[in-house]
Amino acid sequence: MMNNRDFSDSVKLNVIKANLEKNRGEICCAICGTKLLSIKECHFDHITPFAKGGKSVAENCQILCVNCNLKKNDKEMQDFILEEKARLFLLGEEPASSAPLPAQEDALLPAGHMTKALFDEQVRSFIDRKGDIHKVDFSRAYNNLPSIHYVRKYYGDLNTMKAAFGVTDLSSTWNRETIRAALENYVAEHGDILQKDMVKKNRLPSLPCVLTYYPEYENFTDVKRGLCGLDVPEKWTVENALQAGKDYVAANGKLTQSKLGKYNHLPSANVVNNLFGSLAAYQQAVGAEVTAKNEWIAEEDIEKAVDARFEGKERVVETMNRFFASFPYSPSTIQKRYGTFAAFCEEYGIIVLNARKARYTKQEVDEAIAKWVKAGHGIPIAKDLTKNGLPSMSVILKYYEDWKAPFILYRRLYDKLS
Repeated sequence: MMNNRDFSDSVKLNVIKANLEKNRGEICCAICGTKLLSIKECHFDHITPFAKGGKSVAENCQILCVNCNLKKNDKEMQDFILEEKARLFLLGEEPASSAPLPAQEDALLPAGHMTKALFDEQVRSFIDRKGDIHKVDFSRAYNNLPSIHYVRKYYGDLNTMKAAFGVTDLSSTWNRETIRAALENYVAEHGDILQKDMVKKNRLPSLPCVLTYYPEYENFTDVKRGLCGLDVPEKWTVENALQAGKDYVAANGKLTQSKLGKYNHLPSANVVNNLFGSLAAYQQAVGAEVTAKNEWIAEEDIEKAVDARFEGKERVVETMNRFFASFPYSPSTIQKRYGTFAAFCEEYGIIVLNARKARYTKQEVDEAIAKWVKAGHGIPIAKDLTKNGLPSMSVILKYYEDWKAPFILYRRLYDKLS
């Protein structure tokens, strides 16, 4: 297991990338500015010393030359720079680095402190690029924005901050009349409207805003039908789904999953599962032949299948996919019976060596991908990410705008370092 004091490969690569960008393609000592010609000359240093609580993360890592690293030892960064400048001044020498010290008002602030000036600079840059800013933007790591905490600290709330940056707030113009007019105009121009269309860039109110002014509506379907005058599928209930199924069976004799949907005036498969639990239960309720027999598998049969799968050997599998490749029942059958695959494994004492991780930090995503690239692998197919022990595409997209981006980044950095 990696010592907490050590920086991981992914952290080092991120720090190298930042150093290269800062120094126009060269790697230089963060203190004296000396150009470093190889990775062997780079010393990865804790800005806030590890012994004083500094963490081994990219934000607390800098690249130093051997001389600066030995001199700094476990001194605080600010103290070290002041001491070095004072020593050179007494010797009558010019400091090797022309980098200014932090302003006096920030000199005693902890490392990584977000001043209002810095906060404004980062937010302004984002608004200039995107044209607007939303609460969710502060939670997306790849936007490089400060925590939403600083919005409240420096402005009180998001709307006040947006007003300070000149971002127009349409919410103040909405009422029942303007909402109806905006929706009708959009439908007249585009012919239809989707829930994802209800955003500021389309000059439309959000769905929560509409439901606030029109409390008689419960959801987007009601809004689409009532305010936009559009034909929408019927709202399915147990009663009308049963009647539709009985009518179809009376006319056609057989009801299968492929026949479900609005074209046959039947509820969709998703609606059937939500209302009845399974296709088989719906078929039985409307008097049709039950074709989804696997839905009625008894727990005793599943237990026998588990015993046969392992044949008295230790119940250990590499991945969930490997398990189901040689198991007679589908994942959906297990999910409906036990809720989750994890609950099923717990029930029968099955150990999954490479279980999918529920949550990843940015550092964990980078470490997994860096390890994969360092081993010489290429970019996998998206659907094979978790099979290979990597974070899923949706997890990677939490931190990167393109899920392939970190694979390309680490390949380039490893090629440069080699």
